[in-house]
Amino acid sequence: MKPTLEDVVRPDMVVGGYRIEKKLGAGGFGKVFLSWRDGSPCALKFIHLESVGEWGWRELFIMLRHEFPNVVKLLSHFKWPEEKPEYLVLVMEYVPGVTLYQWARDNNPCARELVEKLLPLARALMAVHAKDVKHRDLKGDNVLVRDGNGGPVLVDFGAGAMPGAPRVTGALAPANLRYRSPEAVSFFLRENRKRGESYDYAVTDELYALGVILYVLAVDVYPFNGPDDELMGEILAGNPKPPHVRNSRVPRPLSELCLRLLAKANARVPDDEALCVALEKLLEEAKADPRRWEMPLCYGWTVDGRTTEDAPELLGYDSQAWLRRWIRQKPKRGRPPASLVVAPAPPEPPAPPVVAPASPEPPAPPTVAPAPPEPPTAATVPTLRTRVRRAAPVLMAVVGLAVVGLGLAHLLGQLQPPPSTPTPGQPVLTPPVPAEFSPDGPTPWATYVHEVAPPWKPPEADAGAAPPRADTPAPVTTVTLSSGTTRMKKKAPGSQAEKEKKGNGSTGNNVLLAVAAAANLACPGAQVRKEPAPQVCPAGAVETMTRQLGLRLGERHGAGMPGEKHGSSEPVPVKAGPISVELAGDWDVGTDAMGRGGRTALPSGTHLTGQLCIGEKRVYGRITQAVTPTGDRFTVCMELIGQFDEERGLEIESDGGAIKVHPRVEVKTVERFE
Repeated sequence: MKPTLEDVVRPDMVVGGYRIEKKLGAGGFGKVFLSWRDGSPCALKFIHLESVGEWGWRELFIMLRHEFPNVVKLLSHFKWPEEKPEYLVLVMEYVPGVTLYQWARDNNPCARELVEKLLPLARALMAVHAKDVKHRDLKGDNVLVRDGNGGPVLVDFGAGAMPGAPRVTGALAPANLRYRSPEAVSFFLRENRKRGESYDYAVTDELYALGVILYVLAVDVYPFNGPDDELMGEILAGNPKPPHVRNSRVPRPLSELCLRLLAKANARVPDDEALCVALEKLLEEAKADPRRWEMPLCYGWTVDGRTTEDAPELLGYDSQAWLRRWIRQKPKRGRPPASLVVAPAPPEPPAPPVVAPASPEPPAPPTVAPAPPEPPTAATVPTLRTRVRRAAPVLMAVVGLAVVGLGLAHLLGQLQPPPSTPTPGQPVLTPPVPAEFSPDGPTPWATYVHEVAPPWKPPEADAGAAPPRADTPAPVTTVTLSSGTTRMKKKAPGSQAEKEKKGNGSTGNNVLLAVAAAANLACPGAQVRKEPAPQVCPAGAVETMTRQLGLRLGERHGAGMPGEKHGSSEPVPVKAGPISVELAGDWDVGTDAMGRGGRTALPSGTHLTGQLCIGEKRVYGRITQAVTPTGDRFTVCMELIGQFDEERGLEIESDGGAIKVHPRVEVKTVERFE
């Protein structure tokens, strides 16, 4: 593998008079290291001059001319190495603390605390915008919560803009699609957009991104989610589920302000001053009604703590709805007590697990139930463990139906052609179900804001953050939005998907729930044993890989299969259907012949998801989406190949009839699936 910046910049070495201690993080335009000089800490941001230098000069241009409250400060800058400079190095103020999303995960704040964090951030943006500066990449990971006073600090102006700054080409500034406003998405998809025309980013775009941040902080999921084409369609349509509907602990006024920030441009909060006034008003309401505003927004870590929103007891008259709620538990927030800290969490999720030192559970507020609706108290509502025990007869009946149904499906599979490969990105539930749902008692798992899917499922499996989707295939109408760029799918009116969305049950729904409960108890169906037919790449995938990420067609990079054991070459079992492999090491682009310089297109730990097909002699994998550890999603077109193998697909390694492959593979960028 080519050497990376981490191979060149090592701990204890001196760069420009600053002693390197450790790497703090990485973004699209640079990597940041904690450094020391004269006994004081600072953050060195390395920006590769050849590949992304123009963005670095923009950031330097903005930071040199201004100093804002609650915005990270620029201390100095230089080129490095001195002899043949390859990097622009920005010396920034070091802000000890965590990201805004991590702060929420660690502390389980109440609604009042959210407003107290957002108000100084809104005031900082007002000062930034007053100088005609736009951040253009506002998200939870670009806001740090400073240790000590807890003040929010806005960082990373790498995508920023202001009059007179060096011009960089591109229709839109690089940013996470989930924070794009409807008007920005509409511009990108416009058919008559002129070549080289750039979107005029406005204050209202920043306010929309701030609305997304508030939504995530309030309910722990994004307002819209999914593959890029569907996500753009959802953003354009608008109408996110109100936060107070998703989470009954969110005060109605806070929910309404969030929706105003996410509204279409003509109905959105008009400017920073109006937002600050609205937040100040909410703080006054919080003082007048502490009972409503002081309750933690999510459930904390307690032995019998429930992990979903309070709701009337479903068991007894709607077992299917109860089971669905039981399967899709909402992550908890806060630091788990010592009795619940377990071994390191599985590596599947995209963010580091929260296994912090023990800290006492915060004292309970004077009252325990917001109104309306009034959540039942512990004395009237059974705990999760109690409900599972009461549900045992129902679960056994569902499991029995699942086994019978799957057995019948297996028999019919011998008589009928194999089913078609599932649509990429379709929600699935992957066994095994974790011990969290065992009647023997709960076992905690780490929570992740960017991917709300629990760690035993692939990132695309959980529908908690995504718009509701049908569990069974349904007719769709495809609308092409931009030639050669992207398209989105809308459900046809009156289709089965629309009926299911309105609550009509279906056989597919019942089978999905049964399979989720049965987990490993049922026998798997017959494997599909034929090579996949040629297929075009997802719309916009090639453009995303080559232009946005900077990857070349035919380029390869290592990845690990699910079930890979560290340091072992033991084959892992596979089956047809959804697949998620993990990128091994940073995928860098723009490096020279010696592997120096460049930037990271996809960081280590990125999850590449798609579909797996079992052929007669090889296993074929088609990757259509990349999800980075920070939650950025990219539509891609890649195939799985063996290490040092030129033939597409993975060789099947025989093992007593089981279908297994080598645990370490490579992904290769392609312009179509052959």
